[in-house]
Amino acid sequence: MSELKCEDGVCEVPSQTTTPSATIIQNPIDKPKLLYFGDPMCSWCWGVANHLDALIEEFSDKLSFELVLGGLRPGGGEEWNEEFRNMLRTHWEHVHEASGQPFDYSFFERDAFEYDTEPPARAVRVVRDIAPDKEWEFYKLLQEMFYAENQNILDPVVLERACTELEIDYLAFEPLFESEGYKRLVYQDFIRSQQLGVRGFPAIVIQKGEEYIAVTMGYSDLETMKQRTVQILAD
Repeated sequence: MSELKCEDGVCEVPSQTTTPSATIIQNPIDKPKLLYFGDPMCSWCWGVANHLDALIEEFSDKLSFELVLGGLRPGGGEEWNEEFRNMLRTHWEHVHEASGQPFDYSFFERDAFEYDTEPPARAVRVVRDIAPDKEWEFYKLLQEMFYAENQNILDPVVLERACTELEIDYLAFEPLFESEGYKRLVYQDFIRSQQLGVRGFPAIVIQKGEEYIAVTMGYSDLETMKQRTVQILAD
């Protein structure tokens, strides 16, 4: 298993993570759309979260918004040893320095942890179907719980807590989250990311008709993203 790489403002997907096994049809659209490719357990995605939130709000009258789950590290695989913990901590410190986002470094005192990004992504995918108006808030809440509060968002108890906080019906959520169908369904997002050439997160793209234009491929500050968005919409 190759090393998780999160340098230079972007968390990269290992080349062997997933192999596309289905064709995801991309339909042209009338209104421009802001596409965000991210992962709940991507540290640079947490870093850009507040900037992206402001960008979505400022351009809400001009752009619709869609979250695409990237699939940073489905299945995990890294040994929870000192080398891996130190590597992660260094990434988190870089994100904090760049963005000011809070991190709870007591995470690294855990005796064991499987850095498997698929379960929280699957949880977001379930919420997309049962409470679509809360999908983005749920995604952001999972990030906050994981990075700022040292909560294990792979744990169903923590996922239930997140559902309760956002008034999402956990009785509807749980059987779907545990189902084989949603374990497969979330991979459609991962495949879509790959087929559009996204190999790292965060990636923020504007779709205009059949054209996809990058706002940023990796972390960026709000002002830079705003200027780029204005430029893309004006062209």
